[in-house]
Amino acid sequence: MKNQGFTLIELMVVVLIIGILSAIALPQYEMAVEKSRITEALINTKAITDAAQRYFQANPNETTITSRRQIADVDLRGGTWTNNTTFTTDLFIYQLGGENGMVRAYRTDDNSTSSYIYMVWQQPDLGNGAQVKGCEIGNADRDTGEQMCKFFTGL
Repeated sequence: MKNQGFTLIELMVVVLIIGILSAIALPQYEMAVEKSRITEALINTKAITDAAQRYFQANPNETTITSRRQIADVDLRGGTWTNNTTFTTDLFIYQLGGENGMVRAYRTDDNSTSSYIYMVWQQPDLGNGAQVKGCEIGNADRDTGEQMCKFFTGL
């Protein structure tokens, strides 16, 4: 009668292959998750800037957004307004920016805008040739910030 089974070397080769595949796949997975997070910022900043653009078209003498009441028709989900200019979700802090309806979305780990990973901003296209979106890298995680800024500005 012959004993059947795997040798120790065969098992070690399988474990090594699984380890190599995991080392390759995990960073890609983390970047895909972060890209899905920035999609939240993209959707919400777009909704707010579209509402700001509608406000400016209805009120041509206005040049700033200072309160969420000015963009009352925007419907944001998954967070709360902490005051008239800040909307907070689990992942981002959105601030109405004032001049030209700029909206900033801070990706933070500690709910403060002073130590953000990256900050994306967007403003309505008012036909004045101004740049309508951009990204800045914070101090917290520069590698992730750089990758997400490239992703956001490349969209």
